[in-house]
Amino acid sequence: MSTTTFGEASTTQGIASAVRSCLEWSGDAGTGPAPDPAALALLLTVHRELGAPDPGDWTVDDVREVAREVRARPRTPDGLHGADRPGGDGELLRSTWLAWCDHLVDRGGLLSDESPRRLRAAVEEADLAPGPGARPAEVPVAAPLLAERFEREGPRPVAPAEPADLDEAARRCRTLADAARLTVWIDRGRVLRPDPEGRDALCAEDVLAAAAHLETSPADIAHLFCVARAGRLLRTTYTRVLTGDAARAWSSGVPGAVSDAWADALPAMAAGHGTTALLVLTDLFLSGRERTPGEVAASCSGRGGPGPDAVGAALKLLSDLNAVHSGRGRFRISRLGDHFMVRRLQGAGADVRVTGAVADMSVGEVLALLEEGRPVDTDGLLERWARGRDIDTVAGDLLEACAEPGAWHRRRRVFALLVARGADPEALLRAHLHHPVLGGWVRRLRSGPQEPPTSPVTAWALLDDYALLMEAGIPLPAGDRDRLVPHAARFVRSVRSCGHPAADGVLDRLTDGELGLDLARAARRERAD
Repeated sequence: MSTTTFGEASTTQGIASAVRSCLEWSGDAGTGPAPDPAALALLLTVHRELGAPDPGDWTVDDVREVAREVRARPRTPDGLHGADRPGGDGELLRSTWLAWCDHLVDRGGLLSDESPRRLRAAVEEADLAPGPGARPAEVPVAAPLLAERFEREGPRPVAPAEPADLDEAARRCRTLADAARLTVWIDRGRVLRPDPEGRDALCAEDVLAAAAHLETSPADIAHLFCVARAGRLLRTTYTRVLTGDAARAWSSGVPGAVSDAWADALPAMAAGHGTTALLVLTDLFLSGRERTPGEVAASCSGRGGPGPDAVGAALKLLSDLNAVHSGRGRFRISRLGDHFMVRRLQGAGADVRVTGAVADMSVGEVLALLEEGRPVDTDGLLERWARGRDIDTVAGDLLEACAEPGAWHRRRRVFALLVARGADPEALLRAHLHHPVLGGWVRRLRSGPQEPPTSPVTAWALLDDYALLMEAGIPLPAGDRDRLVPHAARFVRSVRSCGHPAADGVLDRLTDGELGLDLARAARRERAD
């Protein structure tokens, strides 16, 4: 096996493209020594291997982690090109890294909300000399809790909302709206306040002027500034704050721009609650159910997990930010909350399946989502899918999709829809009257008294009902006793002969007397024959 040095040949296309972009920028800018392609490829490759979703997504913690890994990693046999400069490999890496940082800041390519000044200072201070890496950073308390939560229940398919609906919900978030107003006030840019620690903030006089314009406090302006930067409504260089790409996309009416800004800004909007807000939203996303604060707190409990009071406060804030819906003391994730979680998980490389729009789904796709999806997606799903469709036109496809013997959940949902939408029973009866699985169900669509379940076809539909009850651990309905006893022998014979997957379980219950002595005797005789 051949050994390759770090360079374009050993990088992904994304890293190779990033290296070319930086080299082109350096040639145009003419600022100092050109970055070394192999050194930059090494830095970006390590960055990617440590979990970064994009070459432009850097934080101070990323710098420290990459520096630690680069120190411990063996160099190529001949070192890096240009390593004969003063300082050797370490200083070549540093000068290249600083050029990459300058390139991101100048081109607006820094994707995190990290301060460019702090990022550059971290690169300047990083120890890049070959040797053992520094002690790894401590794992945040939330990390093992999140990992345990995903091990218990991985992401299920997610049905997205329309971008226009997400944007409208995001516009109703007061905090994001105020951050957008601050962005408009900043307009063509402002000078950043000098800060020895490199923190980005408006100058004192601009803070006061912005507070007066937005009719709020200076402290609120500091928070809104952080929110606007996190949402990419604003971006900063080493000396100035400028309008960001998200603000331009928002003002241009790009579909999804507002909801993307909201999702990027959510951690900043909820920063006062630390990791609790993320843990809470993760629980609601994975479960897809309405939860009480106590249920959420129990799910998030663990080593150092948040207590009930912290969970309740985080839920209240997330509700105010439109990330969750609340009512009657219960909370469930909103479509905006889903949007945030999907972006965050996919950005981290997680496998999250997002379905197509509900209106565009096939019959098979919508029924599969009903079985695999979360309650927040499946509640009313079939009705939403059928809205605007002619029910008699799609009835045949619906029935075909639920004709498998074990698909009693599908049959229950499909026939409930057909009844609710007033499907033509005569057409369905002509097509499926004697179908071994569907025949009993279509006969139920007739008006007037129902046929007794005295044939395999009519017994099948009743066995579907019983299969649903048995799955839920519910006894067979005592009210069925009186209507079945007159037909006990024919009924149990039909149950035994129809081939329904739940037939043996139903016969066991009948034999045990769950619906009375007459049906028990009939079941025992049938099994004895």
